[in-house]
Amino acid sequence: MLRSRLVWILLAVAVLLLMLAAGSAVVFFVLGQQQAVASGWQDPIAAIHPDEIAPDLALYPLAGALELDTVDAAIENGELETAYAILVYSLDLSQTQRLGRLVLLGNEFRQADRADRAALCFQQVYDVAIQDPRLTDPARADALFSVGKEWAALEDEAQALMAFDQVYLLAVESPYLQMANRRDLFVGLEVAYGELGAAEQARAARARIVELDQEARPQPPALPAEQPNLPLGTDMVSSAEVGALENARREAAFAVLQAYADGGEPAPEAVESLAQALLAEDAAKLDLYRQELEATSQPGRRIDVQWQTIRWLLLKYQVAAGGFGLSLLPAWGAALPEIQSELSKAYEGLRFDYEDLVTALPEAWLIGPGSYQVRRQVILDGRLGRYVNYPARQLADKLQEAARELIAAGSADRLYVDVRSGDDGELVFFLSPADEYGLTAQGP
Repeated sequence: MLRSRLVWILLAVAVLLLMLAAGSAVVFFVLGQQQAVASGWQDPIAAIHPDEIAPDLALYPLAGALELDTVDAAIENGELETAYAILVYSLDLSQTQRLGRLVLLGNEFRQADRADRAALCFQQVYDVAIQDPRLTDPARADALFSVGKEWAALEDEAQALMAFDQVYLLAVESPYLQMANRRDLFVGLEVAYGELGAAEQARAARARIVELDQEARPQPPALPAEQPNLPLGTDMVSSAEVGALENARREAAFAVLQAYADGGEPAPEAVESLAQALLAEDAAKLDLYRQELEATSQPGRRIDVQWQTIRWLLLKYQVAAGGFGLSLLPAWGAALPEIQSELSKAYEGLRFDYEDLVTALPEAWLIGPGSYQVRRQVILDGRLGRYVNYPARQLADKLQEAARELIAAGSADRLYVDVRSGDDGELVFFLSPADEYGLTAQGP
């Protein structure tokens, strides 16, 4: 009888172990799948965590504070997700400001053992450094070197090597670097490659240092090739009514912030007042922008209006997605897909207006560089999550087409943004020498 009971107990234990093993296999598979997704490109805006955002800081730009000051205050106070949310929605920061804060914020996330959030920051640094057509090559190389070191600290060797290889390429090919800057990059790369165990790349960097030290007459940096001065939407599109409504919204936001400053929670009436101010501002701005677009066919003016529309829709997107840390307008939250669709349409209109402006340039030699510049900018906005559901493959093909036309025309530039499909099917953008354009990316 005792033996019989023991047999049944052993059978039960065996079944339980089999179930645990099966469960572990499922968990392993799911985690593996999640890791595969996390290793590819992620939409920076869709990835925000609204429940980690501190509204007593995030609301300051709505009350009229500078976004840069708010980001710095959030980082200083350890409110990293708040700083992240403001950064990804902002159009007011310069790219050098954005790059510096993203590297700093990613470093803070890494030290807080938030590798996933750090990787999101570093992904954006890489995308801006590669795609931004207005960034100088010294700034581009510095950003890529910084993010390479951060990826190395995250123990993401593949991403670190990719960034360092791009720095190497800039140091070799860019005609716009001072010799001292070029040498400093090679010195840094020799160390960085060595720390990653990439001996061949480290030797290549060392050989370049020797070559530079033996140069009797170093070449001065070349002047950048002439580029069309395309508008960036900095001209204001406003009216007396819109200005008054903006002031009303700032006052309503300040009233909500005052409740937090006094150590309490804002009264529902204060939040409702801010919601009503946002609704009034939304109706007035979208109506004004619609009228302005209907009233002009000039691409330059239309671009200014499109940018102002995008700026407002991004704020509306932030409210709808909980990007201020509290539910300001539940109706906008429910309409999030529609708001994203409006944003996509605005970006599509902006893209077409830019193309019209470029093709109508009086200086024919600027049409090619202008088209290439526009396509890089639009892809960058897609990579940063602003241009929601942007046609990535179609725009990548158009980018390559523009680059090939410049190369065929004998453009003075030596490096062009190229694209390939990664192991996970995601598009990977990188700089490529003109004579290797369209080929697989190679290290040094």
